[in-house]
Amino acid sequence: MRCHLTNLRHFAMASTLIAVLASGCTPIQLQSDSIESASDALSAASELSAGVESQRFLLRSATTFQESDQHDHARKILRSAAFEEPAEEINDQYLLLSMDSTVALEDRDWADELAATLAPSQYQQYPEDLQSTAARLQERTYALADAPLKTAQFLMGVQPELLGYNRQQQNDRIWQALKETPDAALEQAATSAIGFESQGWYELAATLRQPDMSLEAQGNAVRNWRFNWIGHPGTEAVPSELALLTRVLEERPERITLALPLSGPLSAAGNMVREGFLAAYYAAAQEAGSMQSAGPESGTDQATDIEPPEQASPSNTTVSIVDTNGRSFEEMMPDILASNPDLIVGPLSKDQVAALASRNDLPVPVLALNYAPEQEQPAPAQLFQFGLSVEDEARQIAERIVGEGLSHALVLIPRGDWGDRIADALEKRMDELGGVILDMERYAEEDNFRDVSAELLGINISRERAIELERTMGLNVEFEARRRQDAEAIIMVAEPRIARQFRPLFSFYYANDVPVFSPSIVYSGRPEPSRDRDLDGVYFTDLPWILDRETEFRQQAYEEFDNLDGPLGRLFAMGADAWTLSINLPLMQHVNDRRVTGHTGDLWLDANNRVRRTQMWGVFEEGVPVIAFEQEEETRETDQEEASEDAID
Repeated sequence: MRCHLTNLRHFAMASTLIAVLASGCTPIQLQSDSIESASDALSAASELSAGVESQRFLLRSATTFQESDQHDHARKILRSAAFEEPAEEINDQYLLLSMDSTVALEDRDWADELAATLAPSQYQQYPEDLQSTAARLQERTYALADAPLKTAQFLMGVQPELLGYNRQQQNDRIWQALKETPDAALEQAATSAIGFESQGWYELAATLRQPDMSLEAQGNAVRNWRFNWIGHPGTEAVPSELALLTRVLEERPERITLALPLSGPLSAAGNMVREGFLAAYYAAAQEAGSMQSAGPESGTDQATDIEPPEQASPSNTTVSIVDTNGRSFEEMMPDILASNPDLIVGPLSKDQVAALASRNDLPVPVLALNYAPEQEQPAPAQLFQFGLSVEDEARQIAERIVGEGLSHALVLIPRGDWGDRIADALEKRMDELGGVILDMERYAEEDNFRDVSAELLGINISRERAIELERTMGLNVEFEARRRQDAEAIIMVAEPRIARQFRPLFSFYYANDVPVFSPSIVYSGRPEPSRDRDLDGVYFTDLPWILDRETEFRQQAYEEFDNLDGPLGRLFAMGADAWTLSINLPLMQHVNDRRVTGHTGDLWLDANNRVRRTQMWGVFEEGVPVIAFEQEEETRETDQEEASEDAID
């Protein structure tokens, strides 16, 4: 039933307007002054005939509570058994009231339930002067439910003015929602999509999430899409991120100086980083050449006189190489600047990066290949820092453990400055996530690892209790040592030679059922099944370069270079990612959630211009590392897709 409504003035008037809808324009005569709580309303409704009459009364009661900002009472009414099956004639009103309280209370569980019911076009079921309120509530309900596909489909159909947006803002939100939609759900939605607008959006999203897609390929894809989908709302106001992407390609550095130690004590590391950087540079140039040859493909039947877009290519980027051995960066800076670079990649030395971080400013952007110590004084705005940070690994271990519901952990870390860095990062991240480090044992190579393990697992405390009991009773007590029972995980920071000794000791001391997590140091990078069988069951985080051996770039690199499995291989991957970052940094600065898939992990930029990484997970099986948690993540994604299936056109 629809009634005449007064004009909507602002969003806060939602409840007043909803009251008219909820009443069905027919007053229900009950003593409303006696309704002071949700329980009172539910009790009074039980006196009415079951069905639509009592539901109308309850909707009116819920509205009264909403008008006095008592949304908890409204929620109790709307989520009661009385509305397990809302009558068809009041279902729209019920949904509107429910969205109002869901949003007011930020109730994510309720939003999940509503999102499964709400069709993207639900807002259209209301009178014209209520549609703006309904649309805004619907968008916020989808956001609370974390339903990106439904959000995107809703935004594709609604007029921007109803939400208070302009076309640019609308398209930015559509693009953000599509980015967050799982692959399979997006593919299924695209297959069943009807209509020019939705088909165009799905094609754009699917094209830009192809694996291992370079920045050049993404830029060319956007240009081709705009050419092929003329007249689409997305081409009228290209999403800001994609417009920025094309600008970044046009303004990317044309002259890069690669400043690395190519002689002296750090020459092996410096040369391997250089080789990785140049390999990625030439691979990008080769890919761009292939794209230029292929040209754009037409995705529509529309005829046009517009010329196809030019293809982006890194071929106009020149790379100069400078040996930094024996000189400080301050000394070299005048020589480097003489070539007028747009970007400097380097240095590699931690001390040299620290010196740059202490400056007030830099004449050109610098992508340093290490991290300066944290300091109160902010680093220069043009200094970006990237490296294989063990702190990133420590944080990722904490996130994995707490994410698996294993909040109480024992920790084994070597003594020394390097171990201190891991311990600090691990303790901080565990504390942020609500995890607990029960005990942390620090060890040295000369220690008795059996004693260290016994101490970590509480075996020594168990023995001491038995000895004290014998003394108290004056009798010999039959004793079997027990490990502490509150440990849900063990974090073992140890290189392979040492880890192979600790892992069997954990089993010896009754902790075989406690999962063990390690950083990449636990694996040499080279498969050694006969030696690493003692590490079976140990989970560790490592570079995609080490764990994912199927990438085309990796296979090509192995045809050209030797020794890419171990530490030098990790540096090669770091060099390759340094090239990728060199052309992505401006985009990463302006798009907060912009991530780059690299050979060292998924990369993003924090607020201090430090590149952070998320690596892959592996686990030892019969002495051989295999990718871990992949099946669980696929299952998690499948669950998200199933939750979105009813949103598909």
